[in-house]
Amino acid sequence: MLAGRVGTIRPMADTPLRAKKANATRARIAETALDLFTTQGYAETTIDQIAEAAGVGRRTVFRHFATKESILLDHLVVRREEAIQRLRERPASELPLTSLHAVLRELSAQGYDRRLLAQIRAVLATDPGLVSGALLGGTREFALSIVATLEARGGDQYPSLEIHAVALMAMSWFLTAAEVYLTDGRPSLVECFDEVVSTCVQASASSLG
Repeated sequence: MLAGRVGTIRPMADTPLRAKKANATRARIAETALDLFTTQGYAETTIDQIAEAAGVGRRTVFRHFATKESILLDHLVVRREEAIQRLRERPASELPLTSLHAVLRELSAQGYDRRLLAQIRAVLATDPGLVSGALLGGTREFALSIVATLEARGGDQYPSLEIHAVALMAMSWFLTAAEVYLTDGRPSLVECFDEVVSTCVQASASSLG
């Protein structure tokens, strides 16, 4: 009898309302952490302090963020799911690198909250070494999602090695542009992205052509 009852239990569905609440909690944690980082210092701020100030438990913080570094740049990387969705919507006949360039450039062209951006830059100014580690957080998962999306879209049209290679190359464009944008105080991420792509293309043409 007990076994039959247990067997009827179903996992709770991930409804739009639940997703909206989860996103709101994630944003609140990230913004609270930024406030603490800028007022008392990044190194001096603990996860427990972030959890208490955000009104959540320590486990909730780690449910959304693997490390303290990942919280720092969450405002800049949270749109990765949107990038994957846009990649799925690109024409199936389009070359993988063409699709990736278009999607990552669109991602670069979107504006950011100026207050949050100013806070992020203020924290990085005290410890520039944070930017590389923070940007790389979750990069492997993002790369795997890109590869899976391109493979599903193209079937056997393109070799797996080609898809992996162009995915990592395009991601390096975006990560380099983001690092320059943050550490040099550039006014436009998309201009940084265009500059990085142009530099890489020219260097490849002159060195390997």
